[in-house]
Amino acid sequence: MAEKSSSSSTSIRTSLAIIVTIAILFVLKVSRDVAVPLVFSFFCFLLFSPLLRRLDKLHIPAFISVTFVMALLLFIFVLAGWFLVMTVDSLIRLVPFYADKVVSLDRLLSAKLSSFVELPEGTSFLAVMPVNWSSLAISSLTSISNKFFAFTNVATIVYIFFLFLLLERQSIIPKVLAAAPKGGMRVAVMFERITRQVSKYLLLKAVISAFTGLFFFLTAVLTGLDLPLLWGVLAFIFNFIPSIGSIIVTTLVIIMALIQFAPVWSAVAWVALLTISTQMILGNIIDPRLQGGQLNLSPFVILVSLSVWGFIWGMPGMFIAVPLTSVLQIICANVKGLRPVAILISSGKSYQRDNARQQVIDRYLRRQEKRKRSGQSFEEPSVEEEVEEIYQGDFILPENFGEKR
Repeated sequence: MAEKSSSSSTSIRTSLAIIVTIAILFVLKVSRDVAVPLVFSFFCFLLFSPLLRRLDKLHIPAFISVTFVMALLLFIFVLAGWFLVMTVDSLIRLVPFYADKVVSLDRLLSAKLSSFVELPEGTSFLAVMPVNWSSLAISSLTSISNKFFAFTNVATIVYIFFLFLLLERQSIIPKVLAAAPKGGMRVAVMFERITRQVSKYLLLKAVISAFTGLFFFLTAVLTGLDLPLLWGVLAFIFNFIPSIGSIIVTTLVIIMALIQFAPVWSAVAWVALLTISTQMILGNIIDPRLQGGQLNLSPFVILVSLSVWGFIWGMPGMFIAVPLTSVLQIICANVKGLRPVAILISSGKSYQRDNARQQVIDRYLRRQEKRKRSGQSFEEPSVEEEVEEIYQGDFILPENFGEKR
């Protein structure tokens, strides 16, 4: 009877948790116009937190620190707005040129294919999709330009939220401790862990993205690809979207190189080689080494989070999907009832190492027992040395999110 009651209560709690989760996601989707600027302002705060802490250590007055950071963010917003307007204007002027290049590429590819497969005379890839690509491109760019005021409004809201977060940053923890004397310390530690871990992720990601953008820019300059600054900025922006972002921007650059340089295939090959090499080295070698295992998120969970947050908030949701999921993981890890969720969305490497550690100990004990029975005696690595090899390069465990082992 007790088992049935326990099973029933577990089912009820699970059902309630699912319902609450769906309700929260629905509210977030409906309140996108308010939620997105608020979340972006919070992540801007986390991105600038290391700089603010450094200014505090230098005993810079809070007023000067806040003014400096606000001026820096305003400069970034103004620079982004200027870049958007200039890029759209340049692309609109280049559309007729690229439209002719697309037609030429279509004829070239059709001629190449006709040498292998018999095609009707006048066959064209563009004819399969009867779309006026030039008009479509111009209308799309014009719509982006018309949305500039909407981008300005969002940036203004983010800027205001960010200002008040800066003004409140030194009073948040004292207020939490005063409001909840018993659980306040746990909340304060959790907030500090979120701030430290996500700030480090965003800072390292910004550095890696900056180098990615720089190398894409240099690739465009060296190969003569048009609009090198555009490709550098796009590489920087899309690098914040794990896996998918790098594929999108690399594919886009190669397609534009194909349109511009064909039939000079060597130039296209150089663009493809340099951009893919940049993504492979920075994205698959340097980035994982710098980031380590600090986020401890499953790759599958990262892809799911990209889909979920992209569905809820569109493209902005995909940019903040990973740090937002990391924040949720830390919260779940510090709430007893939600701890299994934090474990399930973790990478699981710590548990693999724990299992390997136990196997090493078991093998060591069996060898010792066998040696005692046979009377043999020879030196072998200690169990501590073998265990140390297992944990080499281990940064965190789910029990200590955000902290090195």
